[in-house]
Amino acid sequence: MASTTATDRFPSGIPSAVRLHGKVLDPSFLEAGDLILVALVKPGYFQKRIQKTQKHLFEWEHAQWHHALVSGGGMEVCEAVLSGVVATEYWDYMTGAHIFRVRRIKNATPEVRTKVAYYAATMARTSYGFGALLPIKTTIDNKDPWKRSMFRSRGVLCSQLYFEACMRAGVLLASIPPDRVSPAHLSASQEIADVPLHWLELKPRNRNTALREQDSLERFSFWPSSSSCPWPP
Repeated sequence: MASTTATDRFPSGIPSAVRLHGKVLDPSFLEAGDLILVALVKPGYFQKRIQKTQKHLFEWEHAQWHHALVSGGGMEVCEAVLSGVVATEYWDYMTGAHIFRVRRIKNATPEVRTKVAYYAATMARTSYGFGALLPIKTTIDNKDPWKRSMFRSRGVLCSQLYFEACMRAGVLLASIPPDRVSPAHLSASQEIADVPLHWLELKPRNRNTALREQDSLERFSFWPSSSSCPWPP
């Protein structure tokens, strides 16, 4: 993993919790359409349930991931959280509480990958797919993604958001219905490849940067955290 020293790349400021951690994913290596898989270093109850369910079908390498973000390039991300699909920046995940795996579609042009980010962003304000939680668990438990379920959802889950955006861009990541896709499915897909992580070290702050960071923290605190993703029941 490469590590470089930060310059003034964040004119809008850096949240205090992020500055305290001392490093962030270098936004210069994150491209539009990248997949960012996320796991808490100390997962809570719901995250552990997700991991436990995914372990029924996947090795820990894939089962450990309980959330997925769609990169818009740089700090920009799009994700499905409990309040619905939102477009924001990655600060909530840069406090040292999470680990990451970044993946990029194989043999795809920048234009195709940009379309993935665009199609994900067009889903902003779509409701969260609570109705798909049980079907995903049943799919993994029974190892049958095509079994019909009485539960349907008009909303979207985090992994479904990326999967469907790829489909609209002409890329099929797995032979599975979009509403049955879990983060582990995305981790195991042979259609996307891992990208080495690059970290950016943050300089100690002075009084002026502290004021900007406090303002930034207040602005970004509006977005709800996805760490309490409730599936599976």
